[in-house]
Amino acid sequence: MPKRTLRQRIHAGFVLAAAFLLVLASNRLNNRNFSAVEHGVDSVFEDRLVVQEYIYRLNNLFHKKELFLANNTLDDKGLPYYPEIKTILADFEKTDLTREEALQLSSLNENYAELKTLEKAHLKNQASEEDIIAVLGSIGKNLDELSEVQLSEGRQLTQRSKRSLGMNELLSRIEIVFLIIIGILFLVIVFYRDKPNMELVEDEA
Repeated sequence: MPKRTLRQRIHAGFVLAAAFLLVLASNRLNNRNFSAVEHGVDSVFEDRLVVQEYIYRLNNLFHKKELFLANNTLDDKGLPYYPEIKTILADFEKTDLTREEALQLSSLNENYAELKTLEKAHLKNQASEEDIIAVLGSIGKNLDELSEVQLSEGRQLTQRSKRSLGMNELLSRIEIVFLIIIGILFLVIVFYRDKPNMELVEDEA
């Protein structure tokens, strides 16, 4: 039986264990990065693109009110009522809001409540069109700010997803290099044999 066989087996076991741990750790990191990418993609769609559509629809509806006021005649009384505004705002609040979004959406709801109050007062000639136009202007600013948030957040989510994918690519390359090194070490351990000890022969005088 060749020498150091037990030591070779122990070393081989360590190498295989290292390879297993490397693959396991790499797999967990890759899964985490893919989860981050998946969450980023879902968030871009559900909390950014969908919300951008909400903002677009709200902007159109409030703009119709502005056009109505601009083309108003003395025979026209109440502003057009759009019940879908309330529905869109309720759906908006169900999305994953950032701090800035929550502030702007809260301000938008307050301005919309004020607008409804002014519209009712306008029917009784107790509110001027200038007051309503001023509130509609504030609502427009809220919508502009919310639109800017969508662009900013969408850009950040995209950048995070790209970083996660880049990290996965880097980890894959590192894993390949380490597996090659581990494979070479394993072959060296398995096929390495000690040279037989050379016996020293003393010349007799």
